[in-house]
Amino acid sequence: MKRLTITTLLLLICSIGYAQKWTRVYQNDREGKRVSGSIEQLMEAVREGLPVRIGWGSQRPGDPKRKVEHMADAKFLTIMSDETVFAQIDPIIGQTPKFDQQFIELKEGASWVLIAASNGKSDTMMTNTQTGEILGHRELALAIDWYVLKQ
Repeated sequence: MKRLTITTLLLLICSIGYAQKWTRVYQNDREGKRVSGSIEQLMEAVREGLPVRIGWGSQRPGDPKRKVEHMADAKFLTIMSDETVFAQIDPIIGQTPKFDQQFIELKEGASWVLIAASNGKSDTMMTNTQTGEILGHRELALAIDWYVLKQ
């Protein structure tokens, strides 16, 4: 019994030293200009195979209190010309924020995917989930927060 308690205690102490934390390493504005962090540090993390998460948001025009913030894990990462990082997320069911009701409505039969870019030139695509038909692309100027999972 004593040996089990000591082993459990040692495992607990060791696991505290290996706590993982998401750290924002880079932030770009809608024009792709650096707001904070280092694009080189982000590229290094991508090359090392560290998990990357992105955050972005939008607000109702003319009403800064009505806004949404999104976070998603990057599922496919690209570095282009040693200067721009792209992060593609898994497709999600499309959604529409209803600010006045504090509600988000799912879009029936539509999936949405994003490829975020550190240069501000992100792309979205909506697809009909029943037919597979691409309903459209939309290039967005997005400010992106780039997070890396570190130990």
